[in-house]
Amino acid sequence: MSNRLYNVQFPVPLSEPEVKAIAKSVAKWTHRRFTEKAFAEYVARTHSPEIQAIRGARGGLMSKGGGRPIIATSIEQLKPWETLGISRRTYYYHKKKGFL
Repeated sequence: MSNRLYNVQFPVPLSEPEVKAIAKSVAKWTHRRFTEKAFAEYVARTHSPEIQAIRGARGGLMSKGGGRPIIATSIEQLKPWETLGISRRTYYYHKKKGFL
């Protein structure tokens, strides 16, 4: 028997036999209950366009106003490349080469 332990970050790590027993139990349960038909029904029940639209709207509400704050004086907001009539890529290339 091996002395290897899994999940060593836990106060009481799992031994190899414990991990094998849990994996076997999960595999048996999954094999017994999941068929191709059952999985197709699950997907149809939980991934309809209506449900996905609700999830998307919920995610949008959570992220609104999130992210990084917009700084009005940043280069990305000022977009000097538009004033110069060049592409953003060209602007940064010229800036790197010291032409700007």
